[in-house]
Amino acid sequence: MGLMFCRFCGAHILEDSQFCAKCGKRLGRSAHPRIEKYAKVLRLHTPYPYFGILVALCVAWALTPHKPTFDYSKTKWSFEMDRKLDVPKDGLFRESLSLVVENTGTMPIRGIPIEVHAQIEPPKTADVVASFPGDREMVIEGGKPRPVAIVLSDSIAAGAKRRYSLDASVQAAVPFKVTVQVLQNDAQTVLANYVLER
Repeated sequence: MGLMFCRFCGAHILEDSQFCAKCGKRLGRSAHPRIEKYAKVLRLHTPYPYFGILVALCVAWALTPHKPTFDYSKTKWSFEMDRKLDVPKDGLFRESLSLVVENTGTMPIRGIPIEVHAQIEPPKTADVVASFPGDREMVIEGGKPRPVAIVLSDSIAAGAKRRYSLDASVQAAVPFKVTVQVLQNDAQTVLANYVLER
């Protein structure tokens, strides 16, 4: 065995030493044996650029918005009116509705993503509020639509129906016609709609 000098402190060390006995620094190349093996098998000069590209692709995928997918084909949707509460002198018109969702499939379902949209005719300054239990959202503010995304998290057994309370409140001058729509999370396919007209 020959002797050599440590490139960090200049101490005499054995030729095959991994560490310097005086300063403790690692000597020679600091390569990872597993990465070296993969580089040899794949005939890569260095695996690090390829690893960087893989990490960049994973980060790009994670940052891309993904809408949850749900199979709406096994559901039926409808609105039922429960009661009216109008205060015409204050320009406030309210209807308590039930959004009825029926599971026509053979498996229980839960976590249904929907969007609630509303439009008013003729166009006018108005506020429309949709209230689910524990959630109150403005779907038209000052006459401008503001779509709202909601997830119906309750479980619906196979062949069963579930009712969701929905209060629609309109603050506007009569006459008006407000159409409330429940859409799939693609915001294009209408599942159910209700017209509140005065």
